[in-house]
Amino acid sequence: MRKRRKVVVGVDMGATHIRICLLTGDGQVLITDKERTRPVIAEGLAKGLTAFIKRHLAGLEADVAALMIGFPASIGRDKKTIISVPNLPCDAGEFTGLAPCLEAEFFCPVTFERDVNMQLYYDVTEEKIADKLVLGCYLGTGFGFGVWLNGGPYVGAHGVAGELGHIPLGDPAARCGCGNPGCLETLCSGAALARWYAAAPRDYPLTELFTHGRYEKSLMEFIDLGAKAIATGINLFDPEYVLLGGGVMDMADFPYDRLVEQTGVFTRKPLPFTALTFAKASSSSFNGAIGAARMGLDMPVRRHF
Repeated sequence: MRKRRKVVVGVDMGATHIRICLLTGDGQVLITDKERTRPVIAEGLAKGLTAFIKRHLAGLEADVAALMIGFPASIGRDKKTIISVPNLPCDAGEFTGLAPCLEAEFFCPVTFERDVNMQLYYDVTEEKIADKLVLGCYLGTGFGFGVWLNGGPYVGAHGVAGELGHIPLGDPAARCGCGNPGCLETLCSGAALARWYAAAPRDYPLTELFTHGRYEKSLMEFIDLGAKAIATGINLFDPEYVLLGGGVMDMADFPYDRLVEQTGVFTRKPLPFTALTFAKASSSSFNGAIGAARMGLDMPVRRHF
């Protein structure tokens, strides 16, 4: 009888798309794929995730050695409890008992992680800076931020550290998806950009926003606010590297140089300013899912291969 192979599954679940990566025990990528999130979970989160993963396992004659799932969420230190998910199109109650449900379906350990930490894991391993203190700033639907410290993501006392997008530097009259008023993300996020774009008639698509409007006052204020937030993280953590990425920064003609320059303006002198290295994060949309699978592979699951 032919022996079934084992794979590690990484899933990156976003508000718009859900992405998957299957890795072999030696780190070879077998599959990367994505689907729209809403149709996947239309009949329930647990049922939808299970079917999504099984579709990609079909025909591989493989068993899952570990399953790592990233959410745009606050995750408890146990890596199985989802505390808050403001941006996903499903009810909060659907996360209760999700980990044991998936473990029963796939007969393997299931771990949850903040999506930004999976992206950060991918980037620090690709850049070969896993031994450094690194900040990852990912401007996408929200303002993702992660801290790489002592060889791994820093999660804090309760698992919810690094939420730079929720410091009170936003619109005090606006309530954030997390429930608090005035979070940074109310003014500095992909969602905030989309609202700004939709507020007036424009003769260009949203994807070309920085091509046609990069010198508009509102967009310059958007960049400067992001720079202040990133500098806040730098001044707090004194990192060696700062990785900048995310869907907004990947948009055509995004003023990356201005963001770095303005971040420097607000960073404390002479240190950490003079000893700081900025790097552009890789822009592949599957990095989060690949990072998730790599995280799963680097856990104790390796001994099962």
